[in-house]
Amino acid sequence: MNHQDYKILLSGYLDGELSRGDQKRVKQHLSTCPECQKEYLELKKTKEVLDKMRIQKPKDEVWDTYWSSVYNRLERKAGWVFFSIGLIMLLSIGTYEFIHHLLKDHALSLGAKLGIFFAILGGVILLVSVIKEQLFTHKRQRYKEIEK
Repeated sequence: MNHQDYKILLSGYLDGELSRGDQKRVKQHLSTCPECQKEYLELKKTKEVLDKMRIQKPKDEVWDTYWSSVYNRLERKAGWVFFSIGLIMLLSIGTYEFIHHLLKDHALSLGAKLGIFFAILGGVILLVSVIKEQLFTHKRQRYKEIEK
């Protein structure tokens, strides 16, 4: 292995992700190479600092301010509307193609074809119904702000 290969392995060595053989080789190289020793110590310090860092959760006042903006509320609703339309279109096209190919299949009887068709139709209707119900109850849910 050349010097550059050892430099690449330093991060894995620090995180304990190397095989035993690679760990021994990197450890031996570190004992003889001041440049890699210096880089390893810098990586170690950086890792220690990053391990101590935590992402702070925004306070409720920040979220209240964010959601009070008409643009932010409109943006989220528009995103869900377009996502829903796209998903409905894809499901509809996929269902249509499946049924179209199913009708061309001469190996299935008419009863089997109708059974599959009505099962798919019922599944789509139930899916839309459940999604509508969830959206309806979520909008009207009392005590949303209270954490359980």
